[in-house]
Amino acid sequence: MSMNRKATAMLGPLTTLLAAGMLTGCASAPGSPVAAGAVSTAPTETTTVTATVTETVTETVTTEPPPPPGPKVEFGPGTWEVGVDVQPGKYKTGGPDGGLPCYWARLNDTSGDLGSIINNSILEGPGTVTINKGELFETSGCQDWIQAS
Repeated sequence: MSMNRKATAMLGPLTTLLAAGMLTGCASAPGSPVAAGAVSTAPTETTTVTATVTETVTETVTTEPPPPPGPKVEFGPGTWEVGVDVQPGKYKTGGPDGGLPCYWARLNDTSGDLGSIINNSILEGPGTVTINKGELFETSGCQDWIQAS
């Protein structure tokens, strides 16, 4: 037999009154008289309520914004402005990339005049070069240049 919560709540006080002998003249069963002062003890039903609690946890993760783009310490082919595009310092390369000649040049400007070349070289193997702020560094056919420590 299933009971709702309201019926269960009402049974508690009724059971207490019956046990105290305060209800008399009630039938314990249909058609069965109860003597005055007698206590009727009807079987009681216990209802167990099971509740499931679901907890939602919201976690706020604060991440630092990425650092602003700055001069690189590793780069490939192209013409780079030292101090703006790439960090000044000593760089190394593994040499030619894919059979092409590895060329590098330190430049004063991009005019193309021979006078704009500070220094240059064609590498057949690994190499290093030191580049300074304010110069341009041109490279082609080389593996990536990585700042040496």
